[in-house]
Amino acid sequence: KEIFLLLLVLPIISSCTFLDDRKKISNEKYNITNREIINNFSKAITKNPNNFFFYLERGKAKQNFGDFRGAINDFNYSFNLNKDYKFIFYRANAKFDFGDYEGAIKDYEQLTLIKDLKGIKDQIFFNIASAQLTNLNYSGALNNYSKAILYDDNDYYAYLNRGNTKFITNDYLGAIEDYSKSISINNESFVSFNNNGVSKFKTGNFKSALEDFKSSLKINPKNYNTLYNKSITLFKLNEKKKACIDLK
Repeated sequence: KEIFLLLLVLPIISSCTFLDDRKKISNEKYNITNREIINNFSKAITKNPNNFFFYLERGKAKQNFGDFRGAINDFNYSFNLNKDYKFIFYRANAKFDFGDYEGAIKDYEQLTLIKDLKGIKDQIFFNIASAQLTNLNYSGALNNYSKAILYDDNDYYAYLNRGNTKFITNDYLGAIEDYSKSISINNESFVSFNNNGVSKFKTGNFKSALEDFKSSLKINPKNYNTLYNKSITLFKLNEKKKACIDLK
């Protein structure tokens, strides 16, 4: 998840809400498809209850559908039938979505000890960091986002979230460094531009902050959070008429 930073007028503080600017499918048709998948694999399991693949695929569909308890149970069955540690990864993800962050962290940490999971090691450390961030363990989150970046230094999302963590701990210069790196990798992330602008605002660099808010709005012109941030910055630059237009 991404933290979208919002400025308030008096006093100037940040209010954090979670927003993801990556495209997601979430509609009735998608849910109908998942229900069909769940029903089909349930029938298959009835005929062949020892097939780990059936449990795995039904678990994925349950997780997409929002049945996290059911998904966790199915991933458990998959792992019991076939000791592939990638099933623990799926289970950890389901626990995270369910809100069992401690349980998710335990599963992820178990996976960090396995050598043949190089392809998903960056995701594992990223998810540990995200769970720790949710649990307000900022030092742990910073450490594990950094590990995720070591495995994949081209992941804008890891830099963005490490920047968010630095921002929360009032390390605005460090946050700017990470947001800037995130933007250099993916210049279509309106959240990265917005959060970079908020960090610059915090350091008093209002002109540069304004440019970041403008860049964010070019990507997502209907985002009222960024428009609000832009208006507050215009007030700081004594451009009150433009600020009022944005507020309206």
